[in-house]
Amino acid sequence: MSRVLALVATLALAWPLAAQTSEERAAALAFDPSRLPRAPEGRWLAWKPTDKLPDSVHDTLGLALAAYRESDYAAALVHLHAALAREPDFPAALYQLGVTHFRLRRYGDGAVTFERFLAAAPGEVGATQGLAHCYYSLGDYPHAQAHYERVLAAAPTSAEAWRGLGLALLRQGDASGGLERLDRALERKPDHADALAWRAQALFELGRAGEALVPLARSIELAPHEPRPWFLLAQLQSELGREEEAERARARFRELGAIEQEVRAQEGLLLHDPRAVDPLVRLLKLHRASRNAGELRDTLSRARRRAPPPRERQLECLEAADALGQRELAAQLAAEAEQRFSTSRSVWEALARHFAASGDAQRAERARARAAQL
Repeated sequence: MSRVLALVATLALAWPLAAQTSEERAAALAFDPSRLPRAPEGRWLAWKPTDKLPDSVHDTLGLALAAYRESDYAAALVHLHAALAREPDFPAALYQLGVTHFRLRRYGDGAVTFERFLAAAPGEVGATQGLAHCYYSLGDYPHAQAHYERVLAAAPTSAEAWRGLGLALLRQGDASGGLERLDRALERKPDHADALAWRAQALFELGRAGEALVPLARSIELAPHEPRPWFLLAQLQSELGREEEAERARARFRELGAIEQEVRAQEGLLLHDPRAVDPLVRLLKLHRASRNAGELRDTLSRARRRAPPPRERQLECLEAADALGQRELAAQLAAEAEQRFSTSRSVWEALARHFAASGDAQRAERARARAAQL
């Protein structure tokens, strides 16, 4: 984590969410960041991430980070725009605004914001790999390469910047150069799933399909929910004459691609109504199906903070906790479900599955008997 991100992240723990109107949220999502007010030239040249936050933005920035932590990106934008209206070009707020735009896949706005951050605080170039990520996501690979190299000149230990540089070179047809940079990323972070997948891609492009299977298998083990490695696996298996294995990989790629599209649709619904229940329940199911443990854990936390949960969400939370191996939380959720929905057959059926999975055969049998009665 960069020093800038570490600075703003500490604020998120101290602040509750604040409600915005739908009009405020829509306006924030539609706002062009190039229209933000500008500070006098050189206003923040001496700024460092260790500096005390100005009183004028302390509370607003804390609210922005609390909203971001809850994946309520529209609310985060509302507060960040307010902070930057009070303190134009304040670097920490600009940085978090760039991160939020990137999370929203608004890469053009992210680039504009990170460029403003870099102009305001040029000494923090080592923290601006997000700007190179934006260029890369926009398809501007030469520009991305140049900025990754600039970041690495200031922060040579950044695994993310080495990975990004490797990808930018691969996209420009330099498989050997890409492989070399990806290896540097993996020296610093051996279990970087995406770097492993792209290392396999570079080996494949260099005609070394057999070697590519090893990093690709590790990438899929670490991130089984990502579609692209499965597509590459299908290519590799086909190249090696293993058509049955190739077809299985293609089928999983298609399945994960469909899940990814639906995840984006549900996230879009939550962007406009972050307290909606149905999209959260659907996301729990989707992340379980894709085996995305990280997103499943985050979505479970978000769902748990909505109270009181309806029956379907309670059961989805229980099954998610079981899938994640969080036994203590699963036991708590099971007890809550048993107490709140004691006359529901579907609840007792779910409890029977939970108790059976946890090895409590006696309680599983009692739950099955209760479900049969109902």
